[in-house]
Amino acid sequence: MKVLVTGGSEGIGLAIAAEAVKAGAEVEIWARREDKLRAAEQALGVSWQAVDVSDPEAVRAAAARTQVPDRLFHCAGFAVAQFIDQVGDDDVTGLIRTNVAGPIQVVRAFAPAMRERGSGAIVLTSSDLGYIGLFGWSVYSATKHAVVGFASALRNELKPFGVSVQALCPPATQTPGYDKENVTKPASVRKAEEAGGVMAPEAVAHYAWARCGRGGLHLIPNRTSRLLFALSRLSPDWAHSFARAPGPGRPR
Repeated sequence: MKVLVTGGSEGIGLAIAAEAVKAGAEVEIWARREDKLRAAEQALGVSWQAVDVSDPEAVRAAAARTQVPDRLFHCAGFAVAQFIDQVGDDDVTGLIRTNVAGPIQVVRAFAPAMRERGSGAIVLTSSDLGYIGLFGWSVYSATKHAVVGFASALRNELKPFGVSVQALCPPATQTPGYDKENVTKPASVRKAEEAGGVMAPEAVAHYAWARCGRGGLHLIPNRTSRLLFALSRLSPDWAHSFARAPGPGRPR
């Protein structure tokens, strides 16, 4: 089995690569930093390419050097938690290019061959903020809602040809990216986020690997998040009451 993991040099992506290696798969990872890619190679025995998924030409070139995967896990992305008046222009542009255009470019590079082959599984990493928006995460949440929407349409496009598509929607996960975003994250946002629980990347990866190609569109590895997802469908107003900012005069 051939497995490709983008964003595979750390966090959830690295943990999924480890699950794939344990399962006996041939694993390739993509990420931007060669030092982290080399560390992953030494730790897991994976192959790698240095790729910026927001660069369409780089994605196409890397894909041309890669065997079409049986399982494709797209985990590349980043987060910025700030109130809307504090999000910088570069962050807005970067979030859209990496979190929205990135998975689209990667899928475009492999989906046609998967469709022609008649088999394959694609898992695109979104977030629990891809189905309900928490205050302080407006731009990031917009990008993760886009991933779920893309996965939903793509699932309907590819399922008749034997290709599964799912959106992985974890809660806050203890990754290097999580540590980085916490440096500038407003205290009220962090408190609300952590109330839903913070998962280990290994737990998210184990769930994603076990459920890949099985079940519905959403892969939600956290019980609290699954409850919130159900509430968001059954009683949207009630569900969103848990995601609202503190009122006027309360610390941000």
